[in-house]
Amino acid sequence: MPNQLFTVDLANISSSKGQALAAELGTKLTDLYKSSPALGRYFSEAEIHAFRNGSVIADYKLTFRLPEEEKDQLRNFTLSTEMVYNVFRQFLYDQDSPESEPMFIECDSLQMVSGR
Repeated sequence: MPNQLFTVDLANISSSKGQALAAELGTKLTDLYKSSPALGRYFSEAEIHAFRNGSVIADYKLTFRLPEEEKDQLRNFTLSTEMVYNVFRQFLYDQDSPESEPMFIECDSLQMVSGR
């Protein structure tokens, strides 16, 4: 989040500033994935774990709930890391937020790894 100023308070996710920013980002991620036609019904939660310096870099975890009978197919296709990444990336390209808004996220800054 290039428009956020990293402060010592954000290094501690339990601080009031850390919790406030985590709640705001968590809501943004939750709204994004719940509104996705492809992923919304499987999305469970977004957990913000930490903030790091470099503007503000957020470490977070997305949780999706999969029906047992479709788990392998969904994990490999619908809920692949590539699909989850691309839904977020498309949201960022389409965001109405001006680049000066505090919660603006740069498309090129997005990195995602699968935790399976």
